[in-house]
Amino acid sequence: MEGKKILKIAKGELQDNAVWFMRQAGRYLPEYDSLKAGRQFVDFLNDPKAIFEVSSLPLKYIDVDAIVVFTDILLPFTRMGYRVKYENGISVIRDEKEELDYYHSLSAGIERISEGHPEKTIIGVVGGPFTTLSYLYDGGDGGYRKTKEKLISSELETLSLLTDKIVEFAKSQSDAGADVIQVFDSWVGNVSETFYMKHIREMESRFLERIKALGKPVIFYSEGSSHLYRQFLELEPDVYSIDWRVDLDRFRDICNDCIVQGNLDPNILGADDRYLRDETRRIMKQGSKFRGHIFNLGHGVKPWTDWKKLALIAKEVHKFER
Repeated sequence: MEGKKILKIAKGELQDNAVWFMRQAGRYLPEYDSLKAGRQFVDFLNDPKAIFEVSSLPLKYIDVDAIVVFTDILLPFTRMGYRVKYENGISVIRDEKEELDYYHSLSAGIERISEGHPEKTIIGVVGGPFTTLSYLYDGGDGGYRKTKEKLISSELETLSLLTDKIVEFAKSQSDAGADVIQVFDSWVGNVSETFYMKHIREMESRFLERIKALGKPVIFYSEGSSHLYRQFLELEPDVYSIDWRVDLDRFRDICNDCIVQGNLDPNILGADDRYLRDETRRIMKQGSKFRGHIFNLGHGVKPWTDWKKLALIAKEVHKFER
């Protein structure tokens, strides 16, 4: 079996069938709750053994080609005098006493993953600047009013520091053994093209350059951002992760020589097996026309998902004839 397939596809060295799923290490898996065993989510993030176990858990049920590191994109705030609370929604609050060294635990967890599963591509994750900042000012609220106001007023000191900490977060994962870094600027699609060009593009371009300088392939994902795809091309990530709203054949009109990832709708995973096989083959056929394609969902796995559906999809991906 070809080792590190997704890494090789992301580097443009291989065209082959490969699959992983965003949020594949999550609550939908049968043993997740027992692993959690009454502990808070934040406890997992500071436990190398738990990071290894939860990150590796999908392999027991689904034939995926990558392990995505079980972590949280908001951890950079803990290096800025903030604490992240996960009870009753997500909130970022000032707390100069936050002293837990999540990065050390994360690095140790990734090292365990690398030792335990050397054949799998390890995918580290970070948030994009806009998305991460929005949790500080808007708490993930869909309007992102306060975040936009900060960018308009050019109050960028916090953003500049946060960007530095996100890069450190990526570096800690890369140094520990992550093969690929996926950047989730999931919510930047909530701004207009004009706003993006005026207030975000230059900052995001510099940020991506710093992530790419770590020497690992970079996957860039943003949800509901088809109006910004031409701007994203200028960022030049190694792989463009496309959400489910966009037909891959349409994306070829923008870039037919790209490496892409995606893009099955996660909201249809309750459909019958035949439908899911047909949709998987359709996406694989479209993806095969690009320079490279990694099968994935167009967003993360939903908590209600039956893991057997993902196992079926992964099997269909691997047997697809190009």
